[in-house]
Amino acid sequence: MKLFRTPVAVLLFALTLVLSACSNDEEAAEKSTPTAEAAETNSAKTLPADLSKAVAADNPFFPDRLTRDAVAEKEILAEQSLDQSQTADNLEVTLEGIQYTKLTPASSYASSFTGFQDPNKIVAATAKLKVKNDSDQAIPLSELGAFLETSTYRILNHNILEADTGEIDPGKTSTKYIVFLMDQKDFKKEDTFSLRISSVLDDEEEDLLAADLTFDLPAN
Repeated sequence: MKLFRTPVAVLLFALTLVLSACSNDEEAAEKSTPTAEAAETNSAKTLPADLSKAVAADNPFFPDRLTRDAVAEKEILAEQSLDQSQTADNLEVTLEGIQYTKLTPASSYASSFTGFQDPNKIVAATAKLKVKNDSDQAIPLSELGAFLETSTYRILNHNILEADTGEIDPGKTSTKYIVFLMDQKDFKKEDTFSLRISSVLDDEEEDLLAADLTFDLPAN
């Protein structure tokens, strides 16, 4: 299986440096504290409780950090509303939609997008997830790990570019926008993708997900 490990590692590291505030505390830096500029959009990783206010009527794009922090302009390539639900133990995840967009990085972030065949032909796949917590403990949405897969390769999600409504308290439901980046050439080759949610880590690095959750996604 072909894995896009180098672009994922290089890009994630570069964007962390750009989107995070400088800190003398190494541990604080690893948590990707937002810059003052990013903080003005509410917070680095959380969305307003009222998500209807997160997307203006004239802005059709899902409010991931690419959109909210003006990291890149987007052009819709394909999108679809969905209603697929999977359950593992006390966690129910519903895939509500997917947007594939061609990115034009803002000049201030252009150097952060490395490891791609053509920096002018980058595609973002942003999936909207609704997550219901039926467990007896809070679930941190920011620590969700996932892959976008085909028969020949898989792509790791980019947490630094994602957005969510924070921890989900027991009995509550919340929203997360999960982001994957790929070369436009590879996107055009595919008819379908699989979205596999592989882990949700707590503060002790323990996986709260009892089993992987897999969703079938349309592409072109």
